[in-house]
Amino acid sequence: MDRTKLKVMLVIATAFLWTNVARAAEGYFYQGDSGREASFYLIGGQYNLYVYAKRPVLGYATPESKSCFFNGNLQRVWPTHDAMTIGTTIPISTIVPYKLGPVPIALPAGLYSLYVTHLTNCAWHFSLESTKENSAGLAPVQMLRRTRAGSIEASTSASVGDQVQFYAQYRSDHDSDVKVSGEVQMLHDEKIVATFPLQVGHDKESLANVFYLDVHFEPSDQKYFGSNTARFVVKIGGAEFTSTGNFTLTPPSR
Repeated sequence: MDRTKLKVMLVIATAFLWTNVARAAEGYFYQGDSGREASFYLIGGQYNLYVYAKRPVLGYATPESKSCFFNGNLQRVWPTHDAMTIGTTIPISTIVPYKLGPVPIALPAGLYSLYVTHLTNCAWHFSLESTKENSAGLAPVQMLRRTRAGSIEASTSASVGDQVQFYAQYRSDHDSDVKVSGEVQMLHDEKIVATFPLQVGHDKESLANVFYLDVHFEPSDQKYFGSNTARFVVKIGGAEFTSTGNFTLTPPSR
C-alpha cells in the first residue's frame, strides 16, 4: 500500500487540498418507492428530521396509485440500541402526502440504521440534517466498495482488484465558512505504510461535506492481506480531528 504500489484513482496534489465551504453541515438523505435498509454514522448533536411519502404515479389502473403505505424506523445500533418510528402504517389514500418535519431532534453519536419495511409501496424521502447549533466534528471513516454488478455498498472488507472509497462526513463550528485540509494514513500491523492527501467534496445526494479518497487495490498489495486501518487526520478551521475505519484486505475472489 505504498505510494508506488497503491493506485489512487484520482489525480491528487502533493500538498493538502484546501477549500472554502459555503455550508459545512452534516446530512443524510435516502429515497425510494419500496423497502430499504441503510446505515450511517452520526457525529451527534442537534438535527432536523424530515420524512415525506406519497402515492407513486404508476397509472390509474395500478392499486398503488390509489392507496399506499409507508412505515419505517430509525435505530441507533452502536454503541447502544435505540429505535424510533418515522412513518405510518395507515394507507395514504388521498392526494395529500404524508409529511413529517422539520422535527428538531437531539441524537447522540453512533452508528444508525434506517429500516423501511419491505411492504412499503409509497414514494418516500428521508433526510436528517445537522443544525447550526453544533460544534465542528468528524464522523468515523467508512469504506464503500464497488461490486461486480456495478453497485456501491458499504463494506468492511475488500479484495485485490476492488475499487473502494474511504470517506467521512464533517461539519464546521456552527456551519461557519472555514478552510479544511486533511490526509489519510494507511496502517498495517499498526504501522503507517502510506500517506495520501484527502479530497474534499460533497455527498451527491445529501450535499453534505465529506473527506474522501478513491483507491484501487492491486496485486502488489497482497503483503497487506489481513487487518488494516484508514486513519483520517484533518483540520476544520483551527481545530484538528482524527477518525479511523478498520477494513480487511483479502485475495481476489474466484
